[in-house]
Amino acid sequence: MALSSRSSTSNGAASPPSPLDPGIGVKFGRPTRRAINHDGSFNVRRRSSSSHVHDLYQELITMAWGPFLLLLLGTLTLVNVLFAGGYLWLGLHYLSGTAGLTHIPPFLQAFFFSIQTFTTVGYGNISPNSIGTGLLASAEAMTGLLMAALATGLLYGRFSRPRAGILFSRTALISRRANGTPNLQFRVANRHRSTLVDLRAQVLLQFTDADGNRTYQNLALERDSVYFFPLNWTVVHDITPESPLYNLTAADLASRSAEILILLRGYDDTFAQDVHARNSYRFDELEWNRRYVRAYDIEEDGMVVLDLDRLHDTEAISNE
Repeated sequence: MALSSRSSTSNGAASPPSPLDPGIGVKFGRPTRRAINHDGSFNVRRRSSSSHVHDLYQELITMAWGPFLLLLLGTLTLVNVLFAGGYLWLGLHYLSGTAGLTHIPPFLQAFFFSIQTFTTVGYGNISPNSIGTGLLASAEAMTGLLMAALATGLLYGRFSRPRAGILFSRTALISRRANGTPNLQFRVANRHRSTLVDLRAQVLLQFTDADGNRTYQNLALERDSVYFFPLNWTVVHDITPESPLYNLTAADLASRSAEILILLRGYDDTFAQDVHARNSYRFDELEWNRRYVRAYDIEEDGMVVLDLDRLHDTEAISNE
């Protein structure tokens, strides 16, 4: 489906884009990746000769749960392996109670004692009997307390950090109204049980030329905010003669590496904080001549049931 039988160079072509820069940059000198990923992150890699502890904290707070848990478990295991190596280097005979454990390899004896000391469990069947092992065990106990406090703080920070939890439809649509007016649509819903209110949307159209230079234009929305957000919201931009998308075909959007940039802002009642969500749709993530299927039903008791799995479902528009 084309928005018009005319190309973008016809008399109805969109006006030249304004010199808007939303903070992503304009001049690059070569083609780049998409500006915003589906997880809301930007394709920007920071490089610096200096690092800061706060940067590490931010990385640990924001990384995915899988890598975070693996990193945490790996760090704790490595620390205990190092302390176990220290006990072996000092001599396992300086740990009382290990002589009778001939069925357990020496390294495992030292490793088990290290874990017990690190976690301050202290079963008492093994204990240090020299100044060297006593100092090492004391250092490990203090290290364990500090690392437990750090791990607890990180876990609390990850759980307490407010997130919008907004689910975007996998694709955006080039659809049309009953009167034939074409429009751009995408759909969003709240995947969390928290209540979001006063949700606002801003949408930009980004064009990229062969040299990687970018231009941006605002896309006016049919409705740029909703007071309440218990169901899904279909965000719509009508493609009128004033729209930057007017008369553009799928080939036009591909040749300009078009990308739809989206920023959502709302207020989370649970955390009493503002939350943000970002996403984008590239030219190859647009479905043409389709519309969304309703994602909620009414049960017999009158309750509205929103099916998030159906948020992405679309159907072809009838030619009638």
